[in-house]
Amino acid sequence: MQKHQNGKLVFALIFAMLLAHVSFAQQPSCDYKVEILVDGEEFEMEDFKWRMRAIKIEGKSTNITGTAKIMDSDDKTVKTYKPWTDDSIAKQKTSSEYSPNLKPGEYEITAEINVECDDTSKYNNEDTRKITIKGATQDTTNKEAKSDDTETEPVNSFVSDAEKEQIIIKTTKTAPKPADEEAENTIQLTNKNAQKTQQQPITSNTIQAPQIVYESSGERAKTWIMIFLLTLSILFNIILIWRR
Repeated sequence: MQKHQNGKLVFALIFAMLLAHVSFAQQPSCDYKVEILVDGEEFEMEDFKWRMRAIKIEGKSTNITGTAKIMDSDDKTVKTYKPWTDDSIAKQKTSSEYSPNLKPGEYEITAEINVECDDTSKYNNEDTRKITIKGATQDTTNKEAKSDDTETEPVNSFVSDAEKEQIIIKTTKTAPKPADEEAENTIQLTNKNAQKTQQQPITSNTIQAPQIVYESSGERAKTWIMIFLLTLSILFNIILIWRR
């Protein structure tokens, strides 16, 4: 009895497999393709728009599922789409218009379809297009590079003592002077101007004060002695002449 039941079970499994095989074999053959609709390869950010379309080449109507994605230059997916999910298709289907508003750069769009009929040419079930969104990415990079170049570089920890002294001197020269130091510099400048005025040579236009010459008492005595000796010599000579 048990062997009879096992035989029925095996027969049922084989019959089910045959039905599945027959059902699969009865699937109609078809050929559908997908294409990306985009006008050009370079776009401004606000001008880029695209669509995808599925077209029946041969076969009967069937159900279709369509997907799409946009990848950037780093192979990262930035946008995904699924315009159809088990939707019926007789001749062709076109998706809505997409405006992804991509940033400037290079991108690749990939669209793919799957149909429920026996598609004989699956190579055309996928389509890819490369596009470029124009923008100021290069200008932004240059500006960032310039801003990095103008940043103050830190002082190297291996700078010699002489170089450190030169850096300190330059910093001191460029640093603003305090109020006390400015006042002291003003006083010194005033004193220098006064000294220059005193050291100026006397010109013909300068009024000269009368100079008074004082003679000492010793010089006066010498003068009187010389006069006395001269007078005495003259008198002595007169007396000698008279005696002769």
